[in-house]
Order: sequence, then structure tokens, then C-alpha cells
Amino acid sequence: MPVVNLRSDTQTRPTEAMRRAMAAAEVGDEQAFLDPTVAALCERVADLLGQEAAVFLPSGTMCNHIGLRLHVRPGGDEVILHRSAHPIMAEAGSPAALTGAMVYPLDSDDGTFTADQVRGALRQVGNRYQPVSRLVHVEQTTNLTGGRVWPLERLDAVLDAAAEAGLRSHLDGARLLNAVVASGVPAATRWTTTSTGWPTTMRGRRCSPTGSPSCRASRSTRSWWTPTSWCSASTTRPRSPTPCARTTSGSARWTTPRCAR
Repeated sequence: MPVVNLRSDTQTRPTEAMRRAMAAAEVGDEQAFLDPTVAALCERVADLLGQEAAVFLPSGTMCNHIGLRLHVRPGGDEVILHRSAHPIMAEAGSPAALTGAMVYPLDSDDGTFTADQVRGALRQVGNRYQPVSRLVHVEQTTNLTGGRVWPLERLDAVLDAAAEAGLRSHLDGARLLNAVVASGVPAATRWTTTSTGWPTTMRGRRCSPTGSPSCRASRSTRSWWTPTSWCSASTTRPRSPTPCARTTSGSARWTTPRCAR
């Protein structure tokens, strides 16, 4: 019996039927919002997560970067996240290099953290010598600490603490759908009230398509395009980020990122 490797999105391989489906897929001008296959994917993901809009991007790392860039102002705003989170461990310093963000790492054995830890990390409001606490970043499931699913009560408490302090929140959903299967809790509930986030479309599918749809609780996705271009200045990838269903039209210069996940 052949072994199917599902350990990593970069190690899985498509079946012949999947290859035929990809070759026969209906395509269109993605920059004119006319690619029906990608539009259908984004429509489905937005519905799955209970969000207003989704945009397909070439990598999960790019989803994280744009999520941070949408919320963090250049010049030292601070992101609160676990010390083992992907932006710290596996994105080549992009929070600093591409967003100008400070990071405030939190510690625990399982990759999650508590509402009290968030409150303890908050900077003093109005103190001109300190960075401004701006964003809480959550990784679902945790990666380097064993793929732990966030307990729903803990996740809700963390997001509530962020909202009470006036902070925004971003969900790295690289394994969000794994958490849904493991816990039986629907994706829209797991998403809860984060400002932005994304689920992967790559892991465990045996077909490893590139990219992930990034979502937000807003019908307009226009604000995605400027940080998309910033992220992608030095790429050699052939395709551009794809506008999807439920987006607003408008011209912008779009390129593709050097980062991949």
C-alpha cells in the first residue's frame, strides 16, 4: 500500500485526478476580479469563517505580514505573541524588516498564553519612552510546541483582554482546520472575534496548492493591496496576489512575495 505523506504542505503530492482537475480548472484575469476558481475559493473560506471578505495570497507568511502591517503603525508599535510563534521563529525578522514592529514574546510550555499574560505585557498608555501595544497575535494550532489546540475559553479570554485594552488581534490559522477536526468546534467559532486572520488551504490535502485566503471582518479589502506590494518587492514568483469574491474594485500595483510558507 502506498504511503501518503501528510506531515507538511511542502511534502504532500497530488493524485492524478487532482492534477487533471487543476489542469481543467476554469481561469480568468485575476487582477480584474475575473478568475472564477479563486473567487469561489475565497467565497467559500469567508463563509466558512463567518467573515465578510477574503483575499487569496501566495503564502501564509504573506498573510501574517499583511495582517501585522494592517494593524501596526511604522515606528515601533508592539505585537504581543508567543515566543515560539511563526513571525518570531520562521519569517526572517519580517515584523521588524517589513512592518517596523517591536515584538513582546510571551512564554509557556504549550504555545498558548493567558489573558493575564496579555494584560501584564501592556505598555503604559501615554508613556513616550515605551512602544505602543497595538496587536495580539495568536497561532492556531501552536506549531513548535506540539500542535496544541487553544482551549476555546482561553482564546476568548485573550481576545477579550485585547479588545478591552483597545488592541487588535490577528489569527495565524496555519492549522486552524486541524483544530476544528480535533475539537469538533466549528471554524467560525474558533475564529471568534479576531480582526484579521487566515486558514491554510495547503496542509493535509495531498495536493499542496500554494497560498492561503486571508480574511477580515470588513467587506472592503482595498487596504490589503499596499502592504501586499511592499511584501513582494524582491520576488521571483510568477503570479500576483489574487483579488477574490466580496472585494471592492480599484486599481493598485500588485506583485508577489519572496516569502513562502
